[in-house]
Amino acid sequence: MEYSLKRIEVDDKALVDITRFLKETFPKNKKFTLDFVRWQYTRNPLGEMFGFNAWDGDKIVSHFAGLPIQLSISGRVRKGLLCINVGTNNQYRGKKLFTLVGEKTIESATQNGFEFMIAVPNANSSHAFLKYFGFYLISQLSVKVGFGKNIYPDKSFNCYKCWDEEQYKWRLMNPTNKYCFDGKRTISTPISFFAKTLSKAQLSGNPASLASKSLGFRPLNLYIGLGADTSKGFYLNMPSFIKRPPFNLVFKDLTGEIATLKKDDIFLQLIDLDTI
Repeated sequence: MEYSLKRIEVDDKALVDITRFLKETFPKNKKFTLDFVRWQYTRNPLGEMFGFNAWDGDKIVSHFAGLPIQLSISGRVRKGLLCINVGTNNQYRGKKLFTLVGEKTIESATQNGFEFMIAVPNANSSHAFLKYFGFYLISQLSVKVGFGKNIYPDKSFNCYKCWDEEQYKWRLMNPTNKYCFDGKRTISTPISFFAKTLSKAQLSGNPASLASKSLGFRPLNLYIGLGADTSKGFYLNMPSFIKRPPFNLVFKDLTGEIATLKKDDIFLQLIDLDTI
């Protein structure tokens, strides 16, 4: 059987096709509504979603998407792609389609001036990113639950996500999430009836007005990321039977000039990577 590879498109029909694919491929993830896909794929201030689909006739069967992002690396702002929503429909696995769309996306991203790709693959796809796509493993992200918000060190980091007002505004308009921003400059979203996520954010003006003042009584914080000092609070490692393992941070240099990144170089958090 022959399959066709095509660049991701984001017109109305294409978004319906992508939404159908994501719902079928990730049935446990309820966020993949048409409104969410339109927001994620077309409204990012840094650009539309970039990547490739594999098609069987008029049906998407494998999908490799990259969300344009900017990282400051060694004092220079670089344009790259955060690989998300990647996968192959269950009925089409074992046909190397994921490898084909991934390789095509990497090739095209390099030709279009992107400087890096970054991802947080799950257990099933980590091997493919490392072996077939030439990414390297930086570290597993810390996944901890506990109390305390003053966990962010004053030290500077060699690599961190660049945000501006328009990007924050877009992020807070996620149609499937509610966000809270408090006086300690932390931003949260509900994760359960008793817990909320925890990230540091520099919000002001219009973006801050889009966030709620409270998420209700949710005493526990869920921290996912690199760079925080959770010893300043009371945090425990998330039990393996509860968390969604693994959160492996992987990186690919598309320029041949970016020095290898190490765990201690990086400040990244949940709001930067959208891993939940």
